[in-house]
Amino acid sequence: MSRSFLIALLTGMALPAMGQSTKESERRQPNTFALTIKTGDLRLADDSQTISGNDRFFDKPKSIFAIEGEGRLPREAENLSVGGELIRYSNLFRRTSSAGGGFENEMYTHAFLVKSKYYFGSGKALQPYLGGGIGTVWVQDFTGPIHGFANGLAYQGVLGLLLRADRVGMRVEYMVLLARVPDNNGQRIDVSSRGVLVGLSFFFGRM
Repeated sequence: MSRSFLIALLTGMALPAMGQSTKESERRQPNTFALTIKTGDLRLADDSQTISGNDRFFDKPKSIFAIEGEGRLPREAENLSVGGELIRYSNLFRRTSSAGGGFENEMYTHAFLVKSKYYFGSGKALQPYLGGGIGTVWVQDFTGPIHGFANGLAYQGVLGLLLRADRVGMRVEYMVLLARVPDNNGQRIDVSSRGVLVGLSFFFGRM
């Protein structure tokens, strides 16, 4: 994702808020449930790994997609939300010693996380937030050097900003995903990643 795109996105998020009075922003109450669809730009924490006795080079993740559902807690704790998120992305990779330099295989990563977030300024148009999650990740490459499924625990941290209207919102967040999991032969595959995600949120219900 280019820097100019992120600047344009943040500008687009800020413009609607400029037309709202403080009173309008402050009286907006949290909804009971939100559904968010995301994409973005991620990087593997380690793009050079040894798998099945050969050094491998990984391209940056592509086909990045995430969907998250979260519910706000009762009014006494309306700044908190709990929910779950499904994330997927893939990476082309090749042997470092490959003469042609072309990518030979593709690694597919899926993660499911149970997570919680804390929103600062709940009920306002602009809401910064912090969050974390824990869950499971599974990895495969079908016919490549990863044996069967690699799976194990995954940990997530997020720092984000939500701009919301009554039923729709836009968000941008920096995400870190930590996961180093064994395949069927016991070799560890590091699919940890970090980067920026942008999303569109839909809000349902009312407290």
